[in-house]
Amino acid sequence: MRVLLVIPPSTLKERYGDLLEAGAVYPSMGLGFIAAVAESDGHTVRVVDSEAEPIGYDGIQQIVREFKPHVIGFQTFCANLRRCRRVAEEARAVDPDIVIVYGGVQATLFPEDQLRDGVVDVVVIGEGEEPTRKLLSALENNRDWNDVPGIAFKDAEGQIVFTPRPPLIHNLDDLPFPALHLFPMQAYHSSAQLRGSRTLHLFTSRGCPFNCSYCSGDLIFGKSFRFRSADKVIADIRQMIKQFQIDGLQFYDETFTVNRNRVLTLCNAMITNGITIPWACFTRVDLVDEELLRTMKQAGCYQIFFGVETGVERLLKLIRKGTTLDQARKAFALCRTIGIETVASFMLTLPTETVEDTEQSIRFGLELDPDYVYWLTFVPYPGNDLSDLAQTSGTIINDDPTTYNVFNEVVYVPEGRTEDEIRRTIARAYRRFYLRPRYVFRQVVKLIKLPPGKALTLIRGGVRTLVKNKV
Repeated sequence: MRVLLVIPPSTLKERYGDLLEAGAVYPSMGLGFIAAVAESDGHTVRVVDSEAEPIGYDGIQQIVREFKPHVIGFQTFCANLRRCRRVAEEARAVDPDIVIVYGGVQATLFPEDQLRDGVVDVVVIGEGEEPTRKLLSALENNRDWNDVPGIAFKDAEGQIVFTPRPPLIHNLDDLPFPALHLFPMQAYHSSAQLRGSRTLHLFTSRGCPFNCSYCSGDLIFGKSFRFRSADKVIADIRQMIKQFQIDGLQFYDETFTVNRNRVLTLCNAMITNGITIPWACFTRVDLVDEELLRTMKQAGCYQIFFGVETGVERLLKLIRKGTTLDQARKAFALCRTIGIETVASFMLTLPTETVEDTEQSIRFGLELDPDYVYWLTFVPYPGNDLSDLAQTSGTIINDDPTTYNVFNEVVYVPEGRTEDEIRRTIARAYRRFYLRPRYVFRQVVKLIKLPPGKALTLIRGGVRTLVKNKV
């Protein structure tokens, strides 16, 4: 069968707002795994990534005419849902018999909404590889969809049918390497602050065992934590170096250090195998310690992104983060001592957050003194507990989730606050952090570690942010 996987048109400005210089454009590893599984079963797969390449809706429609796919698949999120729908409708106009398949977070959260009007034929719920494999086999052999696990669809009577979800993939080593050869690899780039002129990302695990009230990630990968073996990760890195000539890496795991022993094993394997590529990762402040960080540093780690979220203990409890301010202080101090850069992300304007709470978070960010900080507004994405609380403890001033952008707008205003006050507060937070003379000097020194193009991009992004915030 011919399978077309589409990432609909979007721009850095639409995704990152005024922080577009800091934004990355990476290949979708989710679709990469789906494509690899389909190819391994003998299907012909094509990927169109209109976020990376200037392929508009007319261009996608022309590809549909020429490629004549039997199936078109989309990975859906709040932000791209409208664009996915437009591509699906235009493809259906070319060939009414094309099977339209949605997967991803938005499809998993609200499958009935996607199936209601008949534009979408099948929704894959949760982890997508096994359902997609079985669905393509059923389509190819004209078999009943009821035997395909983990999907939703309308039956002949128009009733929505849900098939039982399959078990999560226990051994991630069973998955093939993502089919990145199908993507426009020359068009991708990492965030400006990441080292390497050719930096790509890699998932080494799936799942997160934590219970943060603002997250819906467990609906896809569950609360289990599964990871690829060190040997498999080493093989993946070597393939990326050989095939795509990468000189930088970002481990894109949701929480890289959940399993301390596996990280130590992986880092030691990288050292033993002579993998010297610099890398960055994401984790929590309560999941690092001195021995672990020193081993990570020795293996090439130079930067860690921490979701601090807030500088108020009460709000940490409200969002069920499971961390404390002291744990954050310790993690950032250890990274500074060991020589690992830090990025801190804060969600300001959480439900019930007061003006003084926000000020406390800003002061805490200054105290932690990371290398980079993001002051983001809380966005009430549907499908999690914190968004439900937002409905009763403030005002949602934009009720269209498909337009949400945490980098560029105020969507939710807690009780007792105003949109204008929030905007002014965030602008002031960026000025207070990034215009400190000591910080400016420190960053100028660091620029020499970045490729010239990235250094210029980072400077340009900083100027844009400061001009926007009326410095």
